[in-house]
Amino acid sequence: MASVKPSSAKADGSEVRFEVVVKPEGESRSVFDPDAFPTIANLDEFRSPKGRSIKAARKLQKNDITVHHIGEFSISASCPEAKFESFFGTKISQHRPPKKALAPADYVMRAPKKGEDWKLPTEDNLDKLIEKAYIQHDPILFAGERPIPPFWKDKFRLRVPVDVAQIMKASSVHKKGITGDGVRVVMPDTGFYHHPYFKEQGYNFLAVTTPDVIDYTSDASGHGTGECANLLATAPGINFIGLKKGNTTLAIKTAVELRADIITCSWGYSEDLPGTSMPSWLKPLYLAVLDAVSKGITVCFSAGNGHFGFPGSMPEVISVGGVVVDEKLNYSATRYTSGFESTWFPGRDVPDISGLCGAPPSADYIVLPVQKGCSLEKAGGWGAFSGTSAASPMVAGVCALLKEADPTLTPNDIKNILKYTARDITVGKNSMNKSAVPGPDLATGYGLVDAERAMETVL
Repeated sequence: MASVKPSSAKADGSEVRFEVVVKPEGESRSVFDPDAFPTIANLDEFRSPKGRSIKAARKLQKNDITVHHIGEFSISASCPEAKFESFFGTKISQHRPPKKALAPADYVMRAPKKGEDWKLPTEDNLDKLIEKAYIQHDPILFAGERPIPPFWKDKFRLRVPVDVAQIMKASSVHKKGITGDGVRVVMPDTGFYHHPYFKEQGYNFLAVTTPDVIDYTSDASGHGTGECANLLATAPGINFIGLKKGNTTLAIKTAVELRADIITCSWGYSEDLPGTSMPSWLKPLYLAVLDAVSKGITVCFSAGNGHFGFPGSMPEVISVGGVVVDEKLNYSATRYTSGFESTWFPGRDVPDISGLCGAPPSADYIVLPVQKGCSLEKAGGWGAFSGTSAASPMVAGVCALLKEADPTLTPNDIKNILKYTARDITVGKNSMNKSAVPGPDLATGYGLVDAERAMETVL
């Protein structure tokens, strides 16, 4: 996750995106019940009754709320901020996450304060259908043009695709004819610009948007465009769909509907902090990710760059940390990445495994293609960045190689293969001062993913 401000953030708060949860009926349960703990095993208990969801969506539209998607757990919607305030009888204000969350200096969240007045709308008896509505915040991003990456001489950096593929041990797998062919990988992020690099490499590259976003051709941040090159370095033959997102919950739901085999996310929320519980506004996202995994989709999330990353802390996902490799091929943990024991999911250690990530202060470790003029551009349509934002997609690429070799592999099968074939890292510390030691640890998880060793288990 490169720590930059999301390009979709609206400083004036003019438009808000939110998830509407329909009241349970009959055998269904509320995710907001104090004793509710959704898992894949009991997920069906929390699904919204379809008829009630459609009825609620129609009534919302009748009251000038834009409905983008009717899901199995929530309705994705948006409206002007003033409309949200009047409709739900509340007041939206600006606030920042706790200092420990390590949010970027210009990162803000706009939502009603805790304890702020709130009412369910009585128009068309919506209060009989709706249980909650929560604003979905922008996540923290965990980071003429030329068709090949330049060499900058100021410091050692990796280049895509060759360096990343070689160090992740994917090159030897490609030589066996396994490139991720036929595997669909969806990456929700800031946008996916058609850089000449992607055409030069011959990738199967499609850029689309979630229903709440219009322009799929641009990436003002550069984060999505650049980080997806790490995915394509390890799995050049995949069917890649870059999904420009707004509401992150809607992004996961859209990725599922696009029939993804693998979803990779280079972002998250630094919310799984000591002494906290999961806030209600994140529960629709939690359910959406659970649903994806329950449908057999392998989901990778960045663990964070010193953040207490969620959904990366979910036990059901592959949580990806980082390892730095220098010009002498020394491998070590990096003080740029996260490693922690989850508060929300007792017994859950983060991360599971690691990809490649740079070191402080800026982790400008991998030369990546970006849109000219974007926030992350260094020169000539290229940037230099990494973070666990880079690590997650390159690991997702290895997941795609495994999935091509054996389509019957489940998300848990893939996670276990990656863990037990990873290169153990025994040197260095992460940003939370966790040391890399022999065996699994909080610095790098089980170590750096090794595509060659992983493939030996399925061939």
